[in-house]
Amino acid sequence: MSGDLPVAVVISSFEEGAALAATVASLLAAPARPAEVLIVDDGSTDGSTAGPWPPSVRVLQRAHAGIAPARNAGALAAAQPLLVFLDAHCTVDPGWLAPLVAALERHPDAIAGPAVHDEREPARAGCGAHLVDPLFTYRWNRPAGDALQAVGLVPGGCLAVAREPFLATGGFGPFREFGLEDVDLSLCWWRMGRPLLGVPRSHVTHRFRVQPPYRPDLQAWVENVLTTALRHLSGAHLAETVRCCARLGTFNAAIAAALARLPEGDRQAVAGGRACEEYLREWAEQAWPVVQDQSVG
Repeated sequence: MSGDLPVAVVISSFEEGAALAATVASLLAAPARPAEVLIVDDGSTDGSTAGPWPPSVRVLQRAHAGIAPARNAGALAAAQPLLVFLDAHCTVDPGWLAPLVAALERHPDAIAGPAVHDEREPARAGCGAHLVDPLFTYRWNRPAGDALQAVGLVPGGCLAVAREPFLATGGFGPFREFGLEDVDLSLCWWRMGRPLLGVPRSHVTHRFRVQPPYRPDLQAWVENVLTTALRHLSGAHLAETVRCCARLGTFNAAIAAALARLPEGDRQAVAGGRACEEYLREWAEQAWPVVQDQSVG
């Protein structure tokens, strides 16, 4: 398959330097290209979004707010029926896009993600992920053959979704700065009964960085953990996540901000959807060991 596909690739970029240009170059070098590339400049000061870019690449400028609102802005501005959210420090294989498009054509209400390779160790790859602790840390799944596979999470470094259902459900949630927006989206999607799919025939390489090119905001990350917990967890699972966050120095400010930011009635997202406890039993059995111990006792 070659030529332009009905896809808008949305790249949120903040102080990404030369990595952004390399990401865009790999997209445009592939035989099957997205019809549209949207770079959402999330308040960068390093000049990395200035280009020059070809006509298929647009840049949206906005004040810095973080990856979730930047990606939502890109989705609203996109003119294509399919979206791929891609980190600004990735490169794509020549045949990466067609398998993602085929997965969404077959399952139009799905979120789909590729096999993601580590730039430092390209032989290592993960396809989808699962939660491993009460702070919503996830671990990658190893690809199993070439067939589509159900997964517990589609990590946000690269995920594909149809634009209409994404926007109809509100897009990424009320998250600040960076982190957890992909976990929350996957949880919302699963609770609505929609597929989360790994696509092992699609390959993307990600630069997993020890230190990002900006100063991480610990309070914002704790806020995002608590926001995810308040939107999805209850009972002992919620209590254990709050206890874990309470050990961190930014907890008091973070919990106040998370509670203030959540809309009224949004303490349990996806009203009427599947209970998150069912998800945890299926996809995160060992992530809340204290809760598991209590249930056994």
